[in-house]
Amino acid sequence: MKNRCLNGYRIALFLDKRNGFKGLEGDSAERALRRLLFDGPPKRPDIHLITHRRPLRIEDLRRAEDSDLYVVVGDRVLVTREGVESLAEIALKRDDLLAVGPVSNLSRMRDQTYPPPFLYQTLSVFEWAVREIHETFGDRVLEVSEMDDFCLVFRKDRVKTLPATLLVSELPESLMDVRSRFGIAQGVYVHQYGDCYESDRRDLLCHVPPDAGDILDVGCANGLFGEELKKRQACTVTGIDQDDDLLCLAAERLDRVISGDIEELVEREGADCLGRFDCIVCGDVLEHLNDPWRVVAGLRRYLKKGGLLVASVPNIANWAIVYEMLKGRWDYVPFSILSGAHIRFFTRDAITRCLKEAGYRIRHIQLQGFALPPRGDAFMAVLRQTMPGIDEEELRASEIVIIGAAS
Repeated sequence: MKNRCLNGYRIALFLDKRNGFKGLEGDSAERALRRLLFDGPPKRPDIHLITHRRPLRIEDLRRAEDSDLYVVVGDRVLVTREGVESLAEIALKRDDLLAVGPVSNLSRMRDQTYPPPFLYQTLSVFEWAVREIHETFGDRVLEVSEMDDFCLVFRKDRVKTLPATLLVSELPESLMDVRSRFGIAQGVYVHQYGDCYESDRRDLLCHVPPDAGDILDVGCANGLFGEELKKRQACTVTGIDQDDDLLCLAAERLDRVISGDIEELVEREGADCLGRFDCIVCGDVLEHLNDPWRVVAGLRRYLKKGGLLVASVPNIANWAIVYEMLKGRWDYVPFSILSGAHIRFFTRDAITRCLKEAGYRIRHIQLQGFALPPRGDAFMAVLRQTMPGIDEEELRASEIVIIGAAS
């Protein structure tokens, strides 16, 4: 195995779907992974993607008898084909390593945590980040005694002697006492999604008036944002969400929770069903609605005079989305501007019109942007030359925060 030719190896890539996203986000995650692995010209190794919806055991790996390497990833992970190839070649060359893994933006292990060089919202820009990290570190391997399990690569001969019923997720910990070491490929970067429902939304917190006593959080998820509000000021927070599992957690943090579809709730007669509020927050909610214009107008009935609507939406005019469209690409990526769960899209002008037409006075608009990668700067320079007068601030922004006041 140590001296075999690298050109003919076969890889069985196991996708563990037990802890992934629900519904459209889960489907989007798998489609994005398939595009990263299989689009473009064929490469040297032969990769077979095998989906598992139950705990993965060593016996499951062994069933892929015609494969030389086993790659196990969770479906909260994005990895490129080039990344898989690099991990595979390191595993084949280093028979002293029990398993090989990459670095990531999130990890339980400090040695496997590496911040990306720039923010990515699309698959193309993610691939740029992956290549930049590989150019920086190459095939450098850090030997460690323990490793995270979000992405593991095993050689076939290394799992032959392991118990058939051993869970793959328990493998790194169960073999920590073995003399064999793990290898972290510092030049291979993968993306891990964190808990996107557990966010304190500091970007919205600063726009909620500190004297607001009654606050409604639409799409409250686990209720962390409302909990942070209650820590900061004396207030009563009501949360609305359709996910009853999330609301169970939110109920422990907030004063009141309402289970239901906001599109239906705003149509109910009278204000008693929701209450009257000094501030209503819609943090990344409107893009998920069939008729956000009707919801924005309906919520105004539940605001006290002078009350504020604080909303945020992804910016579809972001430069990376424009770049992808010019390349003919529109890849849905979970919890990004192009989330598979988004059914409405907004620019600054579109969300401003939405609030104005509903009778709000616009108090403030904030565009939240990040530094561009070198190729992004080059693309912006081309746009600047060919389209004088373009709004570069909006192109650089990934999120729009808007505050409207009820008259």
